[in-house]
Amino acid sequence: MKKGRRLTGVILSAFMAMTLLAGCGGGEAAGPEESGAVLTPGRAEEASCIKIGVSGTPDLDPAIVNTGSSLIAAVNLYDTLVFPSAEEASGVAGRAAQDWEISDDGMKYTFHLKQGIRFHNGEEMKASDVAYSMDRLLTIGEGYAYIFSNYLEPGSTVAVDDYTVEFHLKQAYGPFLNALIRLFIVSEKEVREHTEASGNYGENGDYGRGYLLTHDAGSGAYKAVELVQQDYFYAEWNPDWFMGWDNEKAPRAFKQLAITEAATVRTMMNNRELDITDTWQSVETLNALCRIDGVSLAQYTNGLEYNAYMNTQAPPMDDVNFRRAMSCLIDYDTICDSILPGSIKATSPVPSGVLGHVETNTLSYDIEKAKEYIAASAYADNYADYPVEIVVNSDVADLEKIALMIQSAAQQAGVTVSISKAPWVSLIDKMGSVESSPQMTLINSAPPFDDAGIYLQSRYSNATQGTWENGEWLADPEVNDRNNDALQTVDTAERLKKYAEIQNYIVDEVCPSAWLCDLTERCAYQSSYIKWPFAEQGGIPQCVNGYSQIYSEFEYSR
Repeated sequence: MKKGRRLTGVILSAFMAMTLLAGCGGGEAAGPEESGAVLTPGRAEEASCIKIGVSGTPDLDPAIVNTGSSLIAAVNLYDTLVFPSAEEASGVAGRAAQDWEISDDGMKYTFHLKQGIRFHNGEEMKASDVAYSMDRLLTIGEGYAYIFSNYLEPGSTVAVDDYTVEFHLKQAYGPFLNALIRLFIVSEKEVREHTEASGNYGENGDYGRGYLLTHDAGSGAYKAVELVQQDYFYAEWNPDWFMGWDNEKAPRAFKQLAITEAATVRTMMNNRELDITDTWQSVETLNALCRIDGVSLAQYTNGLEYNAYMNTQAPPMDDVNFRRAMSCLIDYDTICDSILPGSIKATSPVPSGVLGHVETNTLSYDIEKAKEYIAASAYADNYADYPVEIVVNSDVADLEKIALMIQSAAQQAGVTVSISKAPWVSLIDKMGSVESSPQMTLINSAPPFDDAGIYLQSRYSNATQGTWENGEWLADPEVNDRNNDALQTVDTAERLKKYAEIQNYIVDEVCPSAWLCDLTERCAYQSSYIKWPFAEQGGIPQCVNGYSQIYSEFEYSR
């Protein structure tokens, strides 16, 4: 696995002492012998299918993906122009692109495609497919469209010839090259052939959205076979993948199973019906899994940061001092030591290891300080009339533990806190409007690519309000304007300086969130017959969200 983010020296030295790959149960059992079955499409599940637990079936349409299981599916189904690479100074290496040129003013990017890349429908990838994919993403305006929409518009991506595509930007975009890891290239022909005439996109009808609910139109290592909503997604290998299959032991299929219930996960892992768990299992469940012979624990980071979102438009959270008070009622050390082990206290609105992260004066657990902030707030005389509700994702058991700790500390400060649960889908719906967004909720998020500014845009800009990534509804023109200016700065050193100033401003002046921890993800997997190169690198490796599970790089010897 090629890593797409750089760990700071402090984080790396802190984590190197930890064991990434923990054998769990008195030594690993010898793995089952390989069956010797012929691995051909149509027989892949029986012969070599890796089964992964996820918190919900993925979205397959690359124009709307931006969550964990969907991103894992996307990076295995689709190819992109560039691919995350820690070995390259730019942070990316060519994938579908052979090479590229950037104009001196940073307003035009020209990419030359590799020839012979074929989509799953047999059509060769052309520059027109790249242009169509960008236009489709921008027009639909969901998922990761926001990382491009300020700089491109439909029609500004031009196929010069079959293998040359140009992006003509409206304004400079410093990290544009890195952003292209989120442009998943679709086959224009396949999407058009499966477009319904009735839809919301004019002459483009439904833009193939109905079809792409359960199919793919990509060229990646795997191709979609079947998706049953809230049950499973199954994909098989693409034997004609342009990157080739030098890894003969790579699984010939993968199956994402919508399974998070702890007892079910334990049973399936014990029976080897599940190969990799989801990353949201509790400490207790992971400890139980660690006692199964041949199961190991993988720890890594996708750059996720857990935040306590505070709806800045809802009383009493509309007062900055009250928000500061709530931030002081969170026992960050207990979260990192006991509830989400291996994680570290967040020191910034931007996760550690992300390009542009700086340490800031984030608040600490201090009940007396919380009382002082309450006394300085507009609700000093009547805060008892404003109980705070924390809504937690019912699919993640550990979040209720954090909410209960906050509730207990708040009681000592005289603040009434109630806790309610909602499944992830319902929680997303709640955050669709400012009126229904929770006063407080606990959510993790990650940058779409290795850049502090784009993460700040996803979290605090007006453009992303009403999405699950931005539940604070912060209306601060200073944050918007400063971040837009920084993203348009082509000089990297100058851009990073501006990012630092924005992070400090957010923490010191507006405090829209409590930044809980930089999350170390933990999952159990069947190490007796799975070799997971990314999880065996040592230390705590870090990558771009979704790229931790590239199944063509696995070895599956069951």
